[in-house]
Amino acid sequence: MIKRFVCAAMTVMMAATMLTGCVTVVKIGEESSLTGEVEFNSGDSVESIWDSAVIPECEEKAIDIVEVLDTAAGDLTSLSEECDGVKTGSATYYNYCVRATSATITAVDKDSFYGTMTLSIDGYDGDIEVICQIGQYKNSSVRDDMSFIDFGDFTNQTEWGEINTSMLAKIDETVVQPVYDELVEGAVIDLVGCFTADSATSMVITPVVLSVQ
Repeated sequence: MIKRFVCAAMTVMMAATMLTGCVTVVKIGEESSLTGEVEFNSGDSVESIWDSAVIPECEEKAIDIVEVLDTAAGDLTSLSEECDGVKTGSATYYNYCVRATSATITAVDKDSFYGTMTLSIDGYDGDIEVICQIGQYKNSSVRDDMSFIDFGDFTNQTEWGEINTSMLAKIDETVVQPVYDELVEGAVIDLVGCFTADSATSMVITPVVLSVQ
């Protein structure tokens, strides 16, 4: 990447020399001041939108989890645009943002690679299992549910994937880890999070707001 920037900068400087006889010296790492090309940094990108855009959008559009579960009527994959479902151009399944208040943790798994907690939702007695991720996160539901993040805005699949990886790292650092030790069986939590409807009977939520009562 740096090599590409340097070559581009040299091309610009050579052209400037041929036309004007002047040479502009640019420090390594500042080539974008001439070329206009900025190296992609997913961590910086996520940091810049997390508090100002991701959290506010999730808080605003999150639908009560009982409403979503009842609408699904035992099959989450039957949902589409109901409950404000979002399906990006690169997504196979619909994604949703939900809010759960006073959910009780009935089981916690902190030992397996994919850490999870199973939740009992007050007001819902159906068969759909509700799980919240608290370990190695394995989906892109938060990224794919954001109205302002689109695959077409990225240069390639690699950058698209890096954005998701950085979002999950941000979730682990700022959402889950601050309350991780309090996530035990019997604890009551409030959360806002996203899930992908890729299973009929299992809702796996990636939290963006999580607190223990």
